[in-house]
Amino acid sequence: MEYYQVMQNRAGQTAAVINKFVPTLSVGGVNAAGLLAQSAALDGLAQTRDDALADSDAATNAENQGFLAIQALTLSLPQAAEADLDDNIPAESALLDLLSPVYAIKPRTTELALERGQKLVSALTKINAYLTALVPPRNPITSGGKGLTDLNTLIAAQPALEQALEDRAADVGSARSALRVAATAVDRLNKRFYAKLTAEARTNAALADALAQIDTESAGLPGTLGISGILQGGTDHLHILVSYDPGTYDGSATSTIEWMVTGVDTDFTHNAPADPSGNALGPFTVGSTVQLRTRVTNSNGTTTGSVRTLTLQ
Repeated sequence: MEYYQVMQNRAGQTAAVINKFVPTLSVGGVNAAGLLAQSAALDGLAQTRDDALADSDAATNAENQGFLAIQALTLSLPQAAEADLDDNIPAESALLDLLSPVYAIKPRTTELALERGQKLVSALTKINAYLTALVPPRNPITSGGKGLTDLNTLIAAQPALEQALEDRAADVGSARSALRVAATAVDRLNKRFYAKLTAEARTNAALADALAQIDTESAGLPGTLGISGILQGGTDHLHILVSYDPGTYDGSATSTIEWMVTGVDTDFTHNAPADPSGNALGPFTVGSTVQLRTRVTNSNGTTTGSVRTLTLQ
């Protein structure tokens, strides 16, 4: 159960009591039907949030895949160039020196990989020109069948992937805010209706007894363990790496990460203990669409997080 569903449950309980005992009761021009309508609208807002999260996860993964591809080429192409060029030949020794600025940059992040890639492009442009001008000509530098053209293509595509990541993250922020604002409005209505019902119950014993049917607290339910990101990775590139929002892991509760493979599983039948430092799930097969969510349980009940989705490339 997510936080907004707690408010929906209370709205349903509140409306049931109103309709049975004081059907004409209203708060600020809102009656029981209006309360239920606002409560039901939360489902649509939650779906919008979930859709935004799925798009954001896809954009994050696409940006990460682009980074990894650039990183891999900026690591392997210099090695291929060193293997192809002879340091004992002055012209080739001078070309090898062009790789020194490349090696000076460790491509640990997208920004560093792009910087290293741009320096490598400059070096390979000169190296390839030298190789193809020889008689007989030698092949341009490649690694795994990929070379300068592939690197240029990846570098050119990366800024758009980074912008898409930022745009989709903004969409998630907006969708989450819209849901939280609407849920807060329902929560306030619930409390205002309860206050009015309590006033009415002073002269209505049956209504006073019925108020016990309305859950006025979250009954000590645990907080939600938030997922901050999911990425395709691992040494085989077939795992999903899950990271969690700082401060949302509760060591006093039982926290798990659940997942299901679309088209294979009918529910979240797989789970593993949530590690606050992150989880690596899998391996999965390329093309699989995996849905994930967190579950936190204590003696008072269970909360689940919003569903996250990733399709392995």
